[in-house]
Amino acid sequence: MLRTESLLNDGTALVLLAVTIGVVTDEHPFSWSGTALGFVESYAGGILIGAAVALLLIPVRRRLPEPLLHSVLSVATPFLAYLPAELLHVSGVLAVVVCGVVSAWFGPRVIGSEARIQAVAFWEVASYLLNGALFVLVGIQLPAAVRALTSVFLVQATVAALAVSVAVLGARLLWFYSVPYLVRLLDRRPQQRDRRITAPQRLPLAWAGMRGAISLAAALTVPATTAEGRIVGQQDAVVFITAVVIVLTLTFLGPTLPTMVRRARFPADEDKSAELTLARCRLSSAVLDAMPVLAERFGVAEEDTLCMVQDIEDRTAPAPGSAHRRESVRRLQLALLQVKRDTLTDLRDSGRIDDIVLRAVQEVLDVEEVRLGRP
Repeated sequence: MLRTESLLNDGTALVLLAVTIGVVTDEHPFSWSGTALGFVESYAGGILIGAAVALLLIPVRRRLPEPLLHSVLSVATPFLAYLPAELLHVSGVLAVVVCGVVSAWFGPRVIGSEARIQAVAFWEVASYLLNGALFVLVGIQLPAAVRALTSVFLVQATVAALAVSVAVLGARLLWFYSVPYLVRLLDRRPQQRDRRITAPQRLPLAWAGMRGAISLAAALTVPATTAEGRIVGQQDAVVFITAVVIVLTLTFLGPTLPTMVRRARFPADEDKSAELTLARCRLSSAVLDAMPVLAERFGVAEEDTLCMVQDIEDRTAPAPGSAHRRESVRRLQLALLQVKRDTLTDLRDSGRIDDIVLRAVQEVLDVEEVRLGRP
């Protein structure tokens, strides 16, 4: 929930910021209709470009000869979505977000197991390093923001930063403790009732309002001068206040968030357990149904097929045999893994399981396919 909210909030806020900067710098004269139209164009244009880039890359991913190239393409993909959007003056951030969402949806069908394992390991390290670098940027910019503060007194800017920090937390608390009750009043469907959480369980969601490097990057995009050369007033104060708000929210909200989560007493995710059980049962059923046809196609002996059926049912390994028999069994196992993948993605596409369950089961299938070797 927090990931989705972060993507939506950051994308929307950056679109609003870009439209506002265009008004402040006199690039576009202010009018309510013009501003609203600029917001819609930037928002919709970013979504369309991101989706188009993701769809265009699907046949490219299918034809990549080496697993390592998938990791290289995953690094290039955000730039392939961002740059065209910026050239067309629409939201590059939303283009990247939508491109990532669409790519993740089609990923199980176009990316092989070895490539996916390499990409996951690569991005775990890369994400850690990038996050660290972003917060180093925050640490570097804070002293610079203090030194560059000339439009207002330091005390005034500090008081403003404290007020903004309180407003950030207060707005989230107000939202999470007002809008859900309005939704309950207007939406009385049974499925909506099943998604309800208690008031204590909403507190960690409201508390998770830490600001980070995206906020600082947005503040740094505020221009120092307009298109006509006029100085934008208090641009230095905007950067200073943003940097202070980041530090205050990180140092106050971050360390106390685990306590808030523990006090919320979230129940176990029964839906995830049920969906995992459903996925595993459906995969086993699909494999057992496809076993006779595939065994006949690859010329697998009946006793080897029976061993594999037994392996599925009680997790015992198939008996060893001749090299030819082992190879035919291996090919059968790889074909059955593909049956499992198709069944898994069909469950996700039909809404029976979500992406979290898909990735958990897919990870096991990837490891098993790498163990068996390429077909």
